Amino acid sequence: MSRISLIAALWLVSSVGNTQARPDQASPADKSAAVSKPSGEYDPLLDLSPLRPDKISLIGGTVTRLDRVQDQLILQPFGDKKQMRLAFDVRTRFYRDGQRTSGREINQGQRVYADTMLDGTRLFAKTIWINSGSPSGSSRGQVLEFDSQGGIVTLRDELSAEPMMFHVDQKTVVRERNESRTIADLKSGSLVSLSFGPDQRRSGNVREIEILAQPGSMFSFFGPVTYMDLSKKMIAVANEVDSKTYDIQLEALPGSSLRGLRQGSLVTVYAVFDGKHYVARNIEPAANSEAANQ
Repeated sequence: MSRISLIAALWLVSSVGNTQARPDQASPADKSAAVSKPSGEYDPLLDLSPLRPDKISLIGGTVTRLDRVQDQLILQPFGDKKQMRLAFDVRTRFYRDGQRTSGREINQGQRVYADTMLDGTRLFAKTIWINSGSPSGSSRGQVLEFDSQGGIVTLRDELSAEPMMFHVDQKTVVRERNESRTIADLKSGSLVSLSFGPDQRRSGNVREIEILAQPGSMFSFFGPVTYMDLSKKMIAVANEVDSKTYDIQLEALPGSSLRGLRQGSLVTVYAVFDGKHYVARNIEPAANSEAANQ
């Protein structure tokens, strides 16, 4: 065998041996496929934990405070004095007038409904429906200041407890106990209810003001006692005339007049509004009231 043929044979044997000894190696495309995360797979390091199929409770109310940093809001439930703190995040679904939207659409003062559930120790909003279809709105609170020249009413809002400014003019209708009043009748300390027409709330223009109570005004309430705390000398009466519940202070009454008073008792209360509270001047069981009217 010639020298050239011998060298060629040795090279061929060496190449075959190296090929058999080298382990299989995946192509870059194969490596990428091996480590890629299947679509929709939950990643415990990057993703929020999925919501558990726990019991859902529907709650409706008004947003009184909104914290976009902590992703939470304070809700004043309809017909309830106790406020609730709701958490939300990217798992929360938002709807505005029935159409899917984002959390950027929610604002303080809006009326919403929420599907809520427990997420650990916090109350979590799984779904929030924002209701913006109402053509009008309202606010209620106490007049802090009235600038008659500028037509500006500063109100401590009943829900948020924060001062808010509204504009009134000669077109604003003012009423008190179904009687017409003027803008000049607005006084600091008055309890009022404000009504707005379409798009008026954004501009702060008030359509109608109802004066609920002026400092020094006398009131009578008739209905059952729904709450009482004699240590604080306070009761709550569900007034049957307007179907609203009023907190009434009893500090001006002698203890003897409260004998037999209990939760559920039907009473007539005569009270004066002192600018902060309704203070009872006299309280009578319903039986005595009925006897006096006969």
